Amino acid sequence: MQINLMPKTLSGKWSVGFAIVLVVVIIIEFIFAVAIGGDPAVIASSPLLSILANALSIMFTLAGPLSLFLGIYTIVKHKDRSVIKPLLVSYVLTAIMFVLGEFIFPH
Repeated sequence: MQINLMPKTLSGKWSVGFAIVLVVVIIIEFIFAVAIGGDPAVIASSPLLSILANALSIMFTLAGPLSLFLGIYTIVKHKDRSVIKPLLVSYVLTAIMFVLGEFIFPH
């Protein structure tokens, strides 16, 4: 059985792409939060920053589950065995559990 680094199927490549987008969005959100100093009043006062914050949250909300579902679909349906796929699925599950934890147990 041959194990590759990257997936061979189209849905596997899309899953990896969505996971990369998720990582990039998380990095941009972190930089954005550091730049405004964690003050939500800064976002409320500027329409451009409000649009940017909403766009980042929408991208985060879509990229994570799409990567997860496409990754699981590719593993189950196409038996695509690549090294990066289980790593990305576990990363996305961790990110989703973190976000759910923030909603379930607010601080």
